[in-house]
Amino acid sequence: MDADAPAGRLGRVPVMRVLGQGDSMRKTALVTGASSNIGQGIALRLAQDGYEVFYTYNTNLEGAQKTRQMIQDVGGVSHYSQASLEVEGVPQRVVDEARAAMGGIDLVVCNAGKDRRDSIMAFTSKDAVDLYRSNFLAYMLVAGASARAMVEDGVKGSIIFITSSRAEQSYPDDFLYGGLKAAVKRACESVAMELSDYGIRVNCVAPGATLVRNEKTERAHTRPFVRESIPLRRMGSPEDIGAAVAFLASPDASYITGITLRVDGGLILPGMKEGYDAIPWRADR
Repeated sequence: MDADAPAGRLGRVPVMRVLGQGDSMRKTALVTGASSNIGQGIALRLAQDGYEVFYTYNTNLEGAQKTRQMIQDVGGVSHYSQASLEVEGVPQRVVDEARAAMGGIDLVVCNAGKDRRDSIMAFTSKDAVDLYRSNFLAYMLVAGASARAMVEDGVKGSIIFITSSRAEQSYPDDFLYGGLKAAVKRACESVAMELSDYGIRVNCVAPGATLVRNEKTERAHTRPFVRESIPLRRMGSPEDIGAAVAFLASPDASYITGITLRVDGGLILPGMKEGYDAIPWRADR
């Protein structure tokens, strides 16, 4: 199969792999939802770190092709496949394709999902089921299929869920999206305990306010919201999230499992700023 062509339904190729032991075998990663924004930043960073990357897209084929080009530009190897992960059977199919295309899976990043706000007075059961399938159930099904593959292949790998600072900080009209992200965070802790028996680590990365495609960086960083609400006084970037994922997947994090790493510039630190700035420090004091 052409490494840069959309993947088809492929058979399983079992191998023995152990992530982080410094062997000559290329590390492999499956990233869901990497045709834009955070997922694209994650896929690119992993490619820069030497991973062969298999990623999915839902409807944005142009974005998926752009991700491929970005990975090629840094000398990486990639595969991609269209996947509506909320559809029955698709999570298992994607894991099978990635496993066959790359000879195994060392790292899985569950990122694909939907962002929306819903009023408790206006949402419908269809709204709830739709978001549950894409933002919780698909994550768990991809993680479960990947864990089975890792155990069968003898891989002491890593699974990372992309959640949100909204899992911990409440906002109006966010009971559904924020609640499901909180559910992923809590599920991660149980899954980490279960898979520790197999040497598989499971963690979350929780982005805060993050720049999206077509957003002008300078303008975004000077918004009143940024100046007043984010202690580090800038928006996050897909590269910031990619760096956090790369760390948690690395040997440097080999003793870390079951945590949520917030990447939010201090956005949801406890306490309100209430208009007070830090007292300037002077050397003559």
